[in-house]
Amino acid sequence: MMTLDRFNVLDKWPLDGWDDFRRECHAHGVQTIYLTGTNTDPMLYRHIGALYGRLAESDYAPTLGVRTNGVNVLARRQAWKLFDKASTTICSFDEKINRAMMGGPPPNLPRILALPGPRDLKVNVVLGPENRDEVERTIEWCAELGVPRVNLREPYGQPHVGDPLPRNHKIARIIYGMPEYDFGATRVLYWNVHYVEVESVNLYASGRVSGTYPITKGCADDGIVLDQTHFARSGRIREQWLAA
Repeated sequence: MMTLDRFNVLDKWPLDGWDDFRRECHAHGVQTIYLTGTNTDPMLYRHIGALYGRLAESDYAPTLGVRTNGVNVLARRQAWKLFDKASTTICSFDEKINRAMMGGPPPNLPRILALPGPRDLKVNVVLGPENRDEVERTIEWCAELGVPRVNLREPYGQPHVGDPLPRNHKIARIIYGMPEYDFGATRVLYWNVHYVEVESVNLYASGRVSGTYPITKGCADDGIVLDQTHFARSGRIREQWLAA
């Protein structure tokens, strides 16, 4: 993924590979396209309006989502209104902890929730040694604010932190091979990108279209990404890797 860092497409429209990407999404029945980034925040993309318009102009019109750190949401309210789904990252409501993990204070979630915008908004909590012991407090604050969904995300390519919830909470259901818990009306999903059972069509900044998303390929405890070619398409759960 880091080989893409040299590409900067924040002011590029149309995106290279866009037509091929649309055809592949249509062929696979993709229902939502997410704007995301590897080394930047997608709310900095200058052509969100054009992207939204292009998606809406044909019979095949998937919804548009965004995965953002939330820093630029309040400054780009008109663009924010165009998204049907969104996730914003908050590692902790404690400014010191969030700054240690994300480089700045947490976004103003109450103000973001009050804006006209995505009907489906969730909070991503990236797991790390800095916030592991206060994850449940962060979830409780999200629940108090009325956030319907929280994802606890393992960081890509780093040693595993592990699911912090099983010792105190019962798994309510399994989603894409991942355990989900109930905190009142808030659903909390432990999301390990290295093992989650999802597939996607991807348009990279280089213009390459691919059905392979590297971060879902599994990793060992030291963060080294493992080969998955010997697995069937029935799933990539952690137990399979340990058995291998």
